[in-house]
Amino acid sequence: ALRRAGAEHLVLDLRRTAAGSPELGIKVARLFVASGTLGIREARSEGRQTFTAESGDGTITLPVTILTDNGTAGAAEIFAAALVGNKRATLVGERTLGRAATQELIPLPDGSALWMSTARFLAPDATPIHAKGLTPDVEVKSVTSAEFGDKVPETDPVLDKALELVAARPAA
Repeated sequence: ALRRAGAEHLVLDLRRTAAGSPELGIKVARLFVASGTLGIREARSEGRQTFTAESGDGTITLPVTILTDNGTAGAAEIFAAALVGNKRATLVGERTLGRAATQELIPLPDGSALWMSTARFLAPDATPIHAKGLTPDVEVKSVTSAEFGDKVPETDPVLDKALELVAARPAA
């Protein structure tokens, strides 16, 4: 439907996107990646689990640019890593947070609890995402957050740079 409407490129804004289970990042990446490794889940007790594209994956074939910042985390980071690792997207913006893990609340005998990472996610090339983050292909500093009541900035340098790159891209 997007192609029929004239779309030639997708710009996905994942800035300040940190919600969702890590597995959702893999699930959404399946829409964009037809073949290859989508990501790797690594747990001390379970070893490595590699997620690969399956038959029927990759139905969205438009080129993709992903906007990121230090608020991009979890499922969004895993999704971005899957697309970048399979040469399906370009990252524009700032380094991501580096919080791509499965975490659990472990009760302790004294009634307290420990919030613990029980598995971490790796990019398709087995590079850790958790505690490292993703470095954008094109680094652009975001506009600093405004204080409550401040005028909203009229420009968005990250989006502007992404649109500039899309416009300069040769037609497919």
